[in-house]
Amino acid sequence: MHDKRRYVKLAHLKRSALAAAALALLTATPARADLLFPGQVTDARLAAGSRNPTVGIVAGATVQLLTRGANDWSSSTVAFASPLELDGLARLPSGRIAMLARARDGSWLTLWDGQRRRDLHRDSREARFGPAGLTLDKAGRPVVAYALWYPSRRTFLRLARIGADGKLRVQRITREGFPPSLTVAAAMPVRLASGEIRVVETYVPAGIEWRLERGAWWGKLLHSSALGFPVGRIFAAVSGSTVYAAWTEAFPTLGPPAVVLATRGDRVRSGVALEDATAAGLALTPEGPELAANRCLPAASFGLEGNGVCGGLVAGSGVDGIVADYAATGTGRELLLQLPDGLHWFASPTPLPVRVTFSADFTGRVDGGAGGTVSIYRERPNEPRTLFSTVPLAADGAFSIPAPLTPVAAAYRAVYVDPATGIPYAALMRS
Repeated sequence: MHDKRRYVKLAHLKRSALAAAALALLTATPARADLLFPGQVTDARLAAGSRNPTVGIVAGATVQLLTRGANDWSSSTVAFASPLELDGLARLPSGRIAMLARARDGSWLTLWDGQRRRDLHRDSREARFGPAGLTLDKAGRPVVAYALWYPSRRTFLRLARIGADGKLRVQRITREGFPPSLTVAAAMPVRLASGEIRVVETYVPAGIEWRLERGAWWGKLLHSSALGFPVGRIFAAVSGSTVYAAWTEAFPTLGPPAVVLATRGDRVRSGVALEDATAAGLALTPEGPELAANRCLPAASFGLEGNGVCGGLVAGSGVDGIVADYAATGTGRELLLQLPDGLHWFASPTPLPVRVTFSADFTGRVDGGAGGTVSIYRERPNEPRTLFSTVPLAADGAFSIPAPLTPVAAAYRAVYVDPATGIPYAALMRS
């Protein structure tokens, strides 16, 4: 184990230059930027990896599926019994979209395969489904991992697969309520290149990777902390035979949460990759894993109650708004951002190259930008943000503004919109 505040550097994924170049030609994502949904959404997921990405947007008890065509987005809606969270979204070989939906109170879990719903069985009315996960097997059929949690703190990890005959079969991974957890456990399946399915499970206070060997499931501890515990969904991906997993770790006695990144290849490595942040995505690239997260200035730091002021982080770059999801597609990237006017989808043909910095003396810098202006917004919790100033970039990317004449407990956000992709890069600073 590593100290909880230590950044863990992971070995870069190996790929030949020739293979990377060929992959880039085949899968490069063109630059696009679209407003998908006006207003605030409760949850959104991205099914990337093709020329026609699909976005699932949750609005109460319905999911709106938007699929990108040559010139526009087509839309369809799937209704459920009660308000939900979207735990998974994947494109099947047929072109249909598979979707994993879970009741916000954990009372049901449903797999939608594009044609019909398949409800996962809840062993008892007191059992609750924790955050679940969806992947596709080697034949392109849905695989679901989920954990049932009881108030007695028992958990039961399950793996559900649709066979070649179209029937849904459920396999038990853990028995006798192991591992016990103070709250719901989360699960995420991943598929190796060989076709093998593994499952990452998080519970209070650790994370485990499960694999099937000689007819039995065996678990390997990925991460554990005496002062923290996992919360929310798991993000996981595979390169070769190496499994990467990320999740949010809460530290209730110490302060803000952090993002843990764990990997299991020949050995297990884990540690805090981002401090003071919550996980929003994990993408594997030829250069290694890239994390997406959100970081907030709590309302209490302004002497107020309610929601704080938040901003997104993607592969080391700050972005405006809240990151809903993030994906790598060859050399390109796709990004879902909740901005003040609604949910936006962005696509870049390259990794995100811009970095914005903004200091308490109201000076800043845009590295990787190509001229233009920076907009400075003043923000306070639970209030609409206001445009404070717009300033041009100097030739070296620097900018500055006069400090406010009347100090106010507020956050200031510097936003630079990349003219090539429309992505709003940003830096958030509390005065």
